[in-house]
Amino acid sequence: MQIPKDKTAIAIALFLTLTIAVSLVSVSSVNAQTVRYWPSFIYVGASPNPVGVGQETVIVIWTADMPPDIGEQSGAVSSPTGRAGWYDMSVQVIKPDGTNQTLEFPYSDPVGANWISWTPTEAGTYVLQAYFTATWKNTTGFGAADTYYEADMSDAMELVVQDEQIQAWQEPPLPNTYWTRPINTGNRLWYPLASNWMGRDAQEWPPGSTASAGGGFGSASSYSNTYNYVYGLGCETPHVLWTRQYAVGGLMDERYDVTGYQTAHYQGLGFSGIILNGVIHYSPRITHAGTQGWAGVNLYTGEELFLDWDVTNPSFASIYDYASGNQHGGFAYLWRTSGVDLPEIVQITRAEPVEPANRLPVRTGTVQTVNLTETSVSMGTVYEMLDGFTGKTVCYIANVSGGTGAYSADGSILRYNIANLGGTRYLQMWNSSHGTMPSSQIGTGAWQWRPAGGTFGGSNAYLGGVAYNYVHDGNDFYSLNVSIPSITGPINARLNETGNILAIREGEYVIIGTGGINDEDGIAPGWMMAVSLEAGSEGQKLWENTWTPPSSAGRQQAATFGASASGFLGVYPEYGVFMYRHQRTQIYYAFSMDTFQQIWQSEPETQFGYYGTSSNVYDGMLYSYGYGGVVYAYNITTGERMWEYAATSEGFESTYGGNYPCGIVIIADGKLYTVTGEHSPTQPLFRGHNLRCLNASTGDEIWKIQGWFGGMSPTSSNIMMADGILVGLNFFDNQLYAFGKGPSATTVTASPEVSVHGSSVMVKGTVTDQSEFGRRDISNSLQFSLKGTPAISDDDMAVWMEYMFMQQAKPADAKGVEVVLTVMDPNSNVYEIGRTTSDVTGAFGFEFEPLVPGMYQIVATFEGSNAYGPSSATTYLSVEEAPAATAEPTPPPASMTDTYVLGLGAGAIIAIIAIGIVIILMLRRR
Repeated sequence: MQIPKDKTAIAIALFLTLTIAVSLVSVSSVNAQTVRYWPSFIYVGASPNPVGVGQETVIVIWTADMPPDIGEQSGAVSSPTGRAGWYDMSVQVIKPDGTNQTLEFPYSDPVGANWISWTPTEAGTYVLQAYFTATWKNTTGFGAADTYYEADMSDAMELVVQDEQIQAWQEPPLPNTYWTRPINTGNRLWYPLASNWMGRDAQEWPPGSTASAGGGFGSASSYSNTYNYVYGLGCETPHVLWTRQYAVGGLMDERYDVTGYQTAHYQGLGFSGIILNGVIHYSPRITHAGTQGWAGVNLYTGEELFLDWDVTNPSFASIYDYASGNQHGGFAYLWRTSGVDLPEIVQITRAEPVEPANRLPVRTGTVQTVNLTETSVSMGTVYEMLDGFTGKTVCYIANVSGGTGAYSADGSILRYNIANLGGTRYLQMWNSSHGTMPSSQIGTGAWQWRPAGGTFGGSNAYLGGVAYNYVHDGNDFYSLNVSIPSITGPINARLNETGNILAIREGEYVIIGTGGINDEDGIAPGWMMAVSLEAGSEGQKLWENTWTPPSSAGRQQAATFGASASGFLGVYPEYGVFMYRHQRTQIYYAFSMDTFQQIWQSEPETQFGYYGTSSNVYDGMLYSYGYGGVVYAYNITTGERMWEYAATSEGFESTYGGNYPCGIVIIADGKLYTVTGEHSPTQPLFRGHNLRCLNASTGDEIWKIQGWFGGMSPTSSNIMMADGILVGLNFFDNQLYAFGKGPSATTVTASPEVSVHGSSVMVKGTVTDQSEFGRRDISNSLQFSLKGTPAISDDDMAVWMEYMFMQQAKPADAKGVEVVLTVMDPNSNVYEIGRTTSDVTGAFGFEFEPLVPGMYQIVATFEGSNAYGPSSATTYLSVEEAPAATAEPTPPPASMTDTYVLGLGAGAIIAIIAIGIVIILMLRRR
């Protein structure tokens, strides 16, 4: 997880918005071709002021006049931003020691404002003064024409720099407790918690990259990044939050013995969907033969929020992060790409693209209203944009491009293509946030995101007022269309190949190439070329190279199970390598992107991997896994095998060489999540703890639980994850399971409540699970809630959940959680008196002896675990002084009669003893 370092842009957003409003009012108009000399006005400010030595302050400058557009937006006049602005603005700083420093500012924004961060290094008073350089702005359009903006300098302002540091906003710490959405945006450092499962292109790292080679080299499984990646928290526990019946499942009837209901097959069960802002969107089963409709389920509780059998479930989701001078913030969308039902009356945008392709299209007329029952309109592929909160239609986009998909860093949906137009190759990028989605192509409307219309103050708006039947023309949505060099690889008698897109890094480059081949029939070299995507140099070749592929002679790499003839696996630019893998020998080959020579070769892996092996890359590791049941982790740059993890079969369950087929299907937060599966799972299903979480760095097992969460192969996944909650379909009972952290509750009492100093006190209480929901039965009625059930240790969580949810035996030796007991004594001293562990019923007890008399506050704290958030409870105890010891009573004086009697008794006893001794002596003399 990463913590943000620069929040300056957020801090000045309000200032810039106010500047826009003032500047718009300040623009004066003059007659065309009139030469005017206008006085200029420039201003300067700094924040914070005062500021501490070594702390950043933001220096902002702005002008009273908004720079007029003299052709920047249309592309007639070049500018760094494609918008109007001022050049050559600066600030002179006079330091406390009298020396000067000039701070140069970049090209201004379109309202004449600019800012930089600056760090003073000594205490004292600094004097700041802004300077505006005289400039001509010449245009024949509306507004200033042949206008000379005179030079100006601002009033001087003082910046006070002190030794004492300015205290920044105190961020609340990251929680270790149970939480749900929404997450308060005031808690800025909490962003690493949040995640969504929006669909394949969005589940890739780095953002804006593409995972698939688009079918290159005869394979759809060539990758160039981390796929099935979840941003935010990973699930750290097998603690079940809830279940929900997805389809009839489990054992059927005595007459069918151990066979269960259907699972995965060509028309069988599978589970996939979208998780957006805490809502699971998926298509439910309507019959055993398939799914239909759209259901929404609460991620945290499993409650069904809606079900509509008559509409098509969205295909993917997006969150578009829009930022302009007029508008900031995100928009959550669901996208329906099939089953789109257009309304009878639609309004079609009228615009045409302009060159260069990264400019907005030009409006050519008002929207065209069409009755589709009367007029036939060719629309190609149509996407329906839905509001991510309500699910209602926002707009439609016709003529959506196909191609290699990517999810932009700002949440735009991208499609890359290489088109052959008249023998020249063109790299094209279709962009869902381009075209007529902003309000207009010029003016303030160009800074307004308006896919459903409703512009404010814009001229030549594409759409009218807000309506939900607008159809945008996707032909206007290309933000890149540039010629590129030839994409034909080396040509010889062995093989002629045309290059495909192998890797994309948004705004940086695209890598195009071929895999080549090397066998007994000859060699066709592999070939790669990188083409720039950087602004201003799009389409230019960055580098090109060829190499000899690893030998596949002897049919080492026949096209088996969809693998390519060359065995090309993927290119991984972050690590400077590209890879091959030969299916039949189970060997990887790595090549350097610097030298294009082979740099390492692996040892063969387990033989069962022949039936299917896949790979993924994460944090410098290449992971290999599949039917062999072993996860291998290689250092991707050196080939060193860092660790391996065997999903060892339990008893006689698996027939795959002593292991369960095992595939990594999610990577998140330094963790790997694996499932098992096989082609058309055989009944009865083999049993095992086959939903696993592994440490990505070490291969250590973090947790595992019984279940079958894969599909028709070890990498065919029935799970997804968001906000640290893993949701998946378990074929053992065909229920959906949600795993994640739940809330807890602690109670505590002291007995007796009033004690005597010197006596022991028994502190008792409970720690319980407070998850509101639990297991639902086959009719989706709540069978039981977890609320009030005992909190169980992380070590015993899996077996406890199997008992609670999977009808397994109750673990007799399961342990509870640790409880910390602290007191505040009568003298306000706070200290720990001990620790204890709750039992399998949730109860705990602890005996202690208070040190001094008085009132005690006793706090029992469960500090939380991977499965539960923390909780605590308080009770009070009174300790009284012990009563004083009772004095021995003084005996009364004896009477004289008693004395005489006692004296006589003692004397008689002595006399008797003496007589006895004399008699004994006399007898001995005889």
